[in-house]
Amino acid sequence: MSTLPLHAHRTFAADERSVAKARAFAREMLEAWDAGDLADSVVLLVSELVTNAVVHADTTARLELRLDTQSVRVEVEDLHPRRVLPMVVDQPAEEAEEGRGLLITFSLASAWGVDYTSASKRVWLRFDRPADQGSTPRWSPEPGDTEGRAQVAVVELSGDGLVTGWNDDATQLLGWRADEVSGRHFDELLDRVPGDHDTELPSTATMAHGWQGTYAVLHKSAEPVTVFASHVGRVRGRGSTVLMVATEQRALIERPATRPGQSPQDQETGFLGLMDEALVRLQLDEYLMLAVERVRDRLSADATYLLMLRDLDEEYEVRAVSGLSATLVGTRLPAGDPGVPDHRTPHLPVVVTDLTKTPVPLLSESGLGSMVLVPIAAENRVVGAICAASAHVEGFSTDQSVLLQQIANALAVATDRARLQALERERRGWLTFLAEAGDLLAGSLDQDMTMAITGQIVVPKVATFCAVHLDDDRGHPVLQQVWHEDERLVEPLRAELEEKAALGPPGLDELDALDETVESTNGEEVLTVPLVARGRRIGHLTLGRPAGDPLRGEPLLVAESVARRAAMAIENARAHGQLRAIGNALQRSLLPSSIPEAQGMDVGVVYEAAGEESTAGGDFYDLFPIGAGRYCFVVGDVCGTGPEAAAVTGLARHTIRALVLAGFPISDVLERLNSAIIAEGERSRFLTLVCGVLHPDGDAVRLEMVSAGHPLPLVVRNDGKVVPVGRPQSLLGVVDDVRYFEETHRLARGELFVAVTDGVLERRVGQLMLGEEGLAAELASLGGSLPAQAVAERVRRLVVEFTPEAPRDDMAALVLRIGQPVDA
Repeated sequence: MSTLPLHAHRTFAADERSVAKARAFAREMLEAWDAGDLADSVVLLVSELVTNAVVHADTTARLELRLDTQSVRVEVEDLHPRRVLPMVVDQPAEEAEEGRGLLITFSLASAWGVDYTSASKRVWLRFDRPADQGSTPRWSPEPGDTEGRAQVAVVELSGDGLVTGWNDDATQLLGWRADEVSGRHFDELLDRVPGDHDTELPSTATMAHGWQGTYAVLHKSAEPVTVFASHVGRVRGRGSTVLMVATEQRALIERPATRPGQSPQDQETGFLGLMDEALVRLQLDEYLMLAVERVRDRLSADATYLLMLRDLDEEYEVRAVSGLSATLVGTRLPAGDPGVPDHRTPHLPVVVTDLTKTPVPLLSESGLGSMVLVPIAAENRVVGAICAASAHVEGFSTDQSVLLQQIANALAVATDRARLQALERERRGWLTFLAEAGDLLAGSLDQDMTMAITGQIVVPKVATFCAVHLDDDRGHPVLQQVWHEDERLVEPLRAELEEKAALGPPGLDELDALDETVESTNGEEVLTVPLVARGRRIGHLTLGRPAGDPLRGEPLLVAESVARRAAMAIENARAHGQLRAIGNALQRSLLPSSIPEAQGMDVGVVYEAAGEESTAGGDFYDLFPIGAGRYCFVVGDVCGTGPEAAAVTGLARHTIRALVLAGFPISDVLERLNSAIIAEGERSRFLTLVCGVLHPDGDAVRLEMVSAGHPLPLVVRNDGKVVPVGRPQSLLGVVDDVRYFEETHRLARGELFVAVTDGVLERRVGQLMLGEEGLAAELASLGGSLPAQAVAERVRRLVVEFTPEAPRDDMAALVLRIGQPVDA
């Protein structure tokens, strides 16, 4: 029988055929684990998620399955983090068409969520097992009569490496019957393809002289089974024997390492060979698990557990147990609690001869009678403790207590080194996490996006849920964003937090109030961390953790560091947003608020400023009434783009409006505008424009116009001919003493008047430029039936489609069709 949890994973290529392979893999593993009752639901969701990854996102997909006594967890990871799942969760069911299949299938899971990183997206689902189905599953297809006992596979090999013996446990572990493998070379059963095991396997002949380690053996189902194996040579080299167990049971067969010149007594106090050699081969948790197994065996104890002092915390954590529930691993015990070293005398053993009279909560449900606990000290500092417990009252002698202390002393250096290495790896991981978090937060200048990034950073790495509150002008918190590991709980959590936010954040008046905890409806540990930017609190983060697992030590420092970075990023984004809003408002004031209207004329306009951050720039237009049925129009182009050009735009537009409405002729208006621009000094810019007054003249319009250095307007006659009108005169902002003269033209009913800026005419691909000829040809092809706005849009499309590159210059076009507007 395999111990829980069970774990399997496989990566599938970006190929439609991978979906069927993933389904088959999931069903095969669940049935092999005796979890077939969940196979149909799991396979359905695996099919949906793998399809989404390998077909729609076109990336590889990594499918991972984990089984414990309560649930099955499924994870599908792909390499397309920017592609969100096609699920429309905010629309009513009758409106949400895309992603409905995933929403329906996700309803089969007990819980689900999505984790995003900069390189991947991982969707996870949990399926809770019914209470009567939560028994320990099996690995092999047929359990036989091995329930409740360990399996040690014994394989006998000839001198040539052929299988000559194969016991029942080998069949249970690997699926092969003895008659199916007898006479086959042992090498044929080994999986020498690199995988989860990194051991470089020697040859079978070398193993026959004595070898132990971890490798993979091919199960009859063709799946590799990772085992710990011990190869023992037989008398006079006549073949060898191989003992194999599941890796978590390696303590059953692992031979102690013996150093040259080491005496039996040294080997005993050296903890039966569990020194550097074992630590090199094993991860820290595996090493500690093997240690408590050896202690339990050496002292004939009924249970053992090992504690480690957590860095930066005044508490111990259970890191390994034997003979006790595995759920105790990870339990944290404050210094001074029963079952840990006495905080007043931590270097002395703790002996409890009768646990019924002196209860130890950690052992309260074990039925044990006595215990002895000794400290593990390195460099005169207690870094942990190891405890042995007996079912009997006064179950340990003085000699056994002394031996336990000797074992603890032998473990101290290696254990502390492993602990420090693990802490250093964890710290490097946190530093990398903080660096990536800083990059993500610094990359956004949008306030809402910055808060959303904060939630994605924190959940689930630091907390199970995260909420961002920002203070309003009165200092009251306003809920902005909510993230939860289980996305189904987001809305209930939002409602609860909004209710609490309405009451105000208790205990957050001081900037250093970091440890205000409350209890949510789900029983989580909740921590509020202020968001402080430039010495001012702008809000707070609310972080939730599982009950009994509050943020402490290094994770708490990380949470505070993320809060500082998030606060500065949010404040910068908010300031940027305010400045951008002010800039946009000022830029919008440089243009008419809507498409102008003129009685007796159909009007069309297009305007685009160069650059994604600009709504107005150096080009501008205007059309406004000046009385007696007359209208003044302007189309202008300031040299350059951006805010500096926009400032001259505002000066020109408002000066022309004021002087024309005051009754000045166009020529006088432009002469005064020229003087005003030159008076700006270093801030002045060259300006070209065409400005005129439209007088009603029966069915026609009389046009009085000046073209000051600007491209001449085009008129599309009723016969389809396109002609320029006017003569070019001096541009503005160059010469102090300049004189302008007005020209008079007549526009007949139905004719089209088009004035544009250089952003239209100077659009180019290499040496080829759109020019006046290209615009005239487009206008000639339109015919006489299009409304003015449709003509303006055709001009815009002509410019945009002339080259795939984004426009680098501002663009404006004013189109007037003489007579009543034409129906679209």
